[in-house]
Amino acid sequence: MVSKFNSDPWGKFEQPIDLRVGGRLCLFGEHSDWAADYGVADGHCIVAGTEQGIRGRASRFSGFRVESLVTDPVTGRSWRRAVASPWDSETLRAIAHAGEEYFRHCAGVACQVAGLAPHVQGINVTMQPDGLPIGKGVASSASVCVLIATAFARAYDLKWGEREIMELAYLGERQAGSKCGRMDQACIFGRKLAWLRFRTSGEIEVEDITPGQPIYLFFVDLAGRKDTIRILNDLHRGYLRSPVLQRALGEQNKNIVRSAVKTLIEGNASQLGVLMSKAQALFDEKVAPYSPKNLRSPLLHELLSYLGGQSLVYGGKGVGSQGDGTAQFVARDDESRHEAMARVTARYPQMRCFPLTLGRQ
Repeated sequence: MVSKFNSDPWGKFEQPIDLRVGGRLCLFGEHSDWAADYGVADGHCIVAGTEQGIRGRASRFSGFRVESLVTDPVTGRSWRRAVASPWDSETLRAIAHAGEEYFRHCAGVACQVAGLAPHVQGINVTMQPDGLPIGKGVASSASVCVLIATAFARAYDLKWGEREIMELAYLGERQAGSKCGRMDQACIFGRKLAWLRFRTSGEIEVEDITPGQPIYLFFVDLAGRKDTIRILNDLHRGYLRSPVLQRALGEQNKNIVRSAVKTLIEGNASQLGVLMSKAQALFDEKVAPYSPKNLRSPLLHELLSYLGGQSLVYGGKGVGSQGDGTAQFVARDDESRHEAMARVTARYPQMRCFPLTLGRQ
């Protein structure tokens, strides 16, 4: 637990502040967000917030300290890690460039805050996953960055809205070495289902989607490995040299996303599943070859094939940057979803399944 700091001159902030940020599931449009920054084509994606997230406690502190509780999902064993440093930009930059993962992201956000708000003197944060798979493509790093930015905003009573916190979280993650886009930070919106449009001008448009009928999804932690940083580096390296990759992340992706928005509004689960399978086929054919080692994804494709041969789901695809992180599926109904998840965990005991229902039940 974070203790309170009696030397703090702002009495109204002496008590620790409880924080929680949910994860993000990218239904369609992975990688189109950063691609839009090159000015070739707008990016389009559809995201949904997850019930699982990251929670923490924060208070002001004359320095920089972050502690995280890590739990092995298989053994249940937990251990704590921490980083602490003086509050100065040079030290924070060093941690952001060479520190341990997630602490790098936290220090990156702190660097941005230090440059933007000179009166801020530091932060003390403890955090831990609240059911969210870590490093699996469901925006765990972005959730951490949003949590840290929110911690500063609330601890120092800064008048930052959602967009300012999203931008700080994005810049902090970029400073930590990730070539991510701005999609992941949509986790700040909570459980909403949204269509995000990333304009080549830098503008971001957000439009809520309300499904006409409940749609029963579930996502699966594949218990594999993925290297998001290498995937992003590889795709960035190939993007400007490849009209094929530009069309896949631009016009072809836009067409699928627009169809998916219409399908979601209609509440047509079967067509949504078809579009997911179509998006995965496009990704495998036109995007994955630019990072063949990291996007071979044997676990993802094995699970897609296994469930695709049964009558429980309409379709599925990878999540986020893809790789062997997380898969998602559209189930035929709630009963089929329970049965599909049971079959997955029976066949692959190391995998974990999480239900997510879009629309009112």
